[in-house]
Parts: sequence; C-alpha cells; structure tokens
Amino acid sequence: MSDPKAATLSQSPRSKTTKLLLAALLAVGAALVIVWGIERWQSWPLRQGEASLAAGDPERAEAFAGFYLDSHPDDPRGMSLRARSLVALRRGAEAVAIYEEIGAASAEDVHAWAAGYLMTESWSRASRLLDQFLRMQPSDADATYELATCTARLGRLKDAIALAARYTDLSGMQAQGNLLQAIFYQDLGDSASAAAAYQRALAASPDAVDLQLPPHEVFLQYGNTLLDQGDAEAARTQFQRSLAITPTGEASFRLGRASAQTGDQEAAVNAWKDAVAIQPASVSPREALAEVALADGDAEAAREWLAPLEEVAAERPETAYLFQRLAASSDDQAGFARWKAIADAARGRQQRSRLIEQFVVAAPTNPWAVAVRAHQFAAAGNWQQANDLLEGLPSSFDGEPFVQDLRSAVEKRGPLPSLDAVPVNEP
Repeated sequence: MSDPKAATLSQSPRSKTTKLLLAALLAVGAALVIVWGIERWQSWPLRQGEASLAAGDPERAEAFAGFYLDSHPDDPRGMSLRARSLVALRRGAEAVAIYEEIGAASAEDVHAWAAGYLMTESWSRASRLLDQFLRMQPSDADATYELATCTARLGRLKDAIALAARYTDLSGMQAQGNLLQAIFYQDLGDSASAAAAYQRALAASPDAVDLQLPPHEVFLQYGNTLLDQGDAEAARTQFQRSLAITPTGEASFRLGRASAQTGDQEAAVNAWKDAVAIQPASVSPREALAEVALADGDAEAAREWLAPLEEVAAERPETAYLFQRLAASSDDQAGFARWKAIADAARGRQQRSRLIEQFVVAAPTNPWAVAVRAHQFAAAGNWQQANDLLEGLPSSFDGEPFVQDLRSAVEKRGPLPSLDAVPVNEP
C-alpha cells in the first residue's frame, strides 16, 4: 500500500516547476501587453494620421505625422506618412526628399514617390518608379495614365499611345482615354489617327466636358487634325464650336484657313481680322491678311499688317518672305535683297530645326535624340531632367563635343551649346 505523504512529496518539485513556468509566462505575457500598450499609445498619431489621409484630409495627416516625428524623428513609418501627406498636398519636392532618404516600404510608397517626381517634372525618375509600381499592381488605371503622360514627356510617343489605350481599357473612361490617345497621335504627327481618336472621345462625351482639356480646346484640336487631312468643311464646324465657347486668336485664324480652303475668301478675311482683334500681336493672321493684300495689289494695307512683325521676320522665313514680296511690289531692290538674305537664312535654320524635331520624334531612344531632348529640357529650365537624360547616355558619347558642352552647361546652369553640332542626317 503506497504512502500518500510520499506521493505528495514526490510530486512537489514538478508542481513547483510548473508554477514557476506559469508565473514566468504570465510575467512575459504581462510585459508584452505592457509593451504593446505603450507602443499603441505612442503610435496613436500614426493611426489618426492614416485615418485622416484616407478621409481626404492631408493637412491633418501631415500634422499628425509631424507630431509623431517630434518624439520619433527617424521612424520610417512617420516619415512615410508625412511623405504621402505631402504628395496629397502637392508639395512634391518635400516628399521626394523624404523618400530619397528612407526609400519605399510598400507599393503605396512607390506610387507616392513617383507622384512626387511627376510634380517636380522629373519624368525619367517617375517613369522608373511607375514601371515598378505597375509590376506590383498591373491593373492600376491611375498609374497607367501617369506612366502614359510621363512616357510622352520623354518623347516615346508610340509607347505612350499603347499605354493610353491600356488606360482606356482598364478605366473604361472612353472619353478621357481616347482624348489622351488623340493628343499623343497629334504630337506624333499622325493626324488621321488623332482625328479618329478625337471622334471616339466626342462620341463618349459630345460636349467635351470633364476632360483633360477645356471643351473649346478639344474642338480646336480636333478641327486642326481634320484641316491637316484636307477636310476643311468638317474642320470649320469644329472651329466654330470652339469659338462659340471661348473666342481665341488661334481658333479664329484656323477658321480663316479652313474657310479659305473651301473657297470662302470673305469669311477667311473676316476670321483673320477677328484673330488680330483678339490677339493684336498674333503673327499668322497678320501674315495671311498681308498675303491677301499683296495678292490684291494693295501694298499699303500689306505694310500695315506686317508693320509689327519686323523683329519676328528675322527668325521666321514666312514673315521675311512677305517683307521681300512687299519690297518687290514697291520696286525696292535694296530692300528686296536684304529681306531675301534674311528669309534664306531663316529658312535654313527652320529646315534644320524641323529635321532635328522629326529625328527626335522618329527615333526617340537614339542617343543623339536623347541628347537633343536633354537640351530642350535644359532650355525650358528643367535642369534635373536634362541631367537625368544625360546620365543615361552610353559611355561612347562621353567624347562628343556637343555632349561635353551640354553636360558642362547643365552642371553650371549656364548658356547651352548650339544644336548645329547635332548630326541629324546620321542614324
């Protein structure tokens, strides 16, 4: 028969161990609860900030992020919240500075970082991040739209058109998507495809409301594509729609061109006069009116229309040629010779400029095309984008004098080299 006391004694060490383990577990659990509670209490500004950002109140979200960062200055969660809030507040440069320090911890951060670059017109950098984000979220319509516009800015118009078509399919927004395609087709010089895209956009939104361009601009650009194809009558209708909404000098000038092509010279002259009345310094309608006056033998009227354009004529061959014709009509041989020289020189510069532009559009990834685009960005004051493009050139271009001079100018924010050194006739 066993001894109950002995049995109790034999179980005592195990019981004590169990109690000790249980006590330890309870202590650890209590400590974890305390830590969790402290962490939760300390991070409440982050939760409030995230909720504010989700509710569309980025100012409040940025304030909560700042409050949290006062006591946790290096916490990437607080910095991320602040960066995303700054993007929502359209303060892209500040957001980019944060992301360049901490990087992106999520797809949401990648997209916000890209948006910051878009706001600062850093198209190359935004493009890389948008590519990365779309690998994570391939069906995101907004990012597809942003990448399309970014790609177009970098001159890759065929790629931009494909992205715009994808955006149209993803979003289901036929008017906005087709308008985006129309704009890119126009930049590419494909007026037929542009007109078809405008037609699709207007089929979805007949009054062109709530689109990326104001209605009068949509009708104007659609008319331009029709006029480029020789459909002057249809173009007139679109220009008239544009003018009915917002009278502009360009729409009036284009209406005059379309009217002249349909044989209605009186309507053309009236439209060109309207254009000058709206924009007295406009060039093209004054040229058109001067040409009509010269054709009618009215040299004095031509001289009046051309009088404000003498400075323009030094760089614009069309204007210089009209001054040349005016001198000829007055038998001014010296004036004729002077304006002929000016017109010939301006025509040569214009032809070269057009060759360069055609080359850049046709071969956007060619290193010379990239260098020209960098020059264009620098000329527009976007030094960062110019530098980003130059950094992407192959090392074989390091010795090119034009590239060396352009790099130096971009680095110093100084005068740009002439494009005359660009070999536009070479592949």
